[in-house]
Amino acid sequence: MSDVTFTAQRPTRAPLGQGVEGNGGGRPLRRRRTLPGGRAVVGGFLVALAAVGIFAAYTGATADTRQQYLVSRQDLPIGHRIQSADLATLAMDLPPEVGSRAARDPSRLVGTVVIGPLAKGELIQASDVAPPGSEGNTGPQVSFAIDSARALDGRLKVGELVDVVATYDAAGSGQTMVVARGARVVERSKPTSTLSDGGKEVITLSVSTRADTLALAHAANAGDVTLVRVTGQPPQVAGSEVTTYQGPASTPSPSSPAG
Repeated sequence: MSDVTFTAQRPTRAPLGQGVEGNGGGRPLRRRRTLPGGRAVVGGFLVALAAVGIFAAYTGATADTRQQYLVSRQDLPIGHRIQSADLATLAMDLPPEVGSRAARDPSRLVGTVVIGPLAKGELIQASDVAPPGSEGNTGPQVSFAIDSARALDGRLKVGELVDVVATYDAAGSGQTMVVARGARVVERSKPTSTLSDGGKEVITLSVSTRADTLALAHAANAGDVTLVRVTGQPPQVAGSEVTTYQGPASTPSPSSPAG
């Protein structure tokens, strides 16, 4: 009987992470995933926040911030009553000090009167128009020289309405009265006479009646005239504080009895 020899064979070990085929194969091994740490989360949040900020800044820089303002659709002369067809809108980016005076609401312009000539496409501002009822008249006109300080420091505009106030001084006792109401400024210019006229200007007014021209002429020669801007003010109601021209005031002599 022959001898039989048995040799023990060691099983082959599968590489780490791989199964072994056949019976007795090992279970696959997988590395467990770990959650990101606190620093990684904070870093990601900051990166996202920076991206949002950059996007917001870019959007704000490229956004159209212009606003619609009213401009003249055509040339508008002094005295013209504005209608809807006279207005157009234009998108502009104006400084606050200019935009606050520029017109944006058409309903507030329709019916107003132009007191300064407007060219086509020109921005309409509050100082360019006057409320309804301030249209000029076509009555007599009179011109006179006046100190700029007594004519709103030279800031009057052609087309505005003024009351003419005269102060007469008789022997140290003055009397002030309104000699013309609602006169329209037709023209204003610097005098062309002598160098001594510095600080003066020539005002041309259109008044209602010939009597007003006489009162104005007398006031300009015999008294101190002051112009009061009344553009946009309601007209004087007849019978309420109406002052008529009476000529220079006379002052009784010291020897005259009082009363």
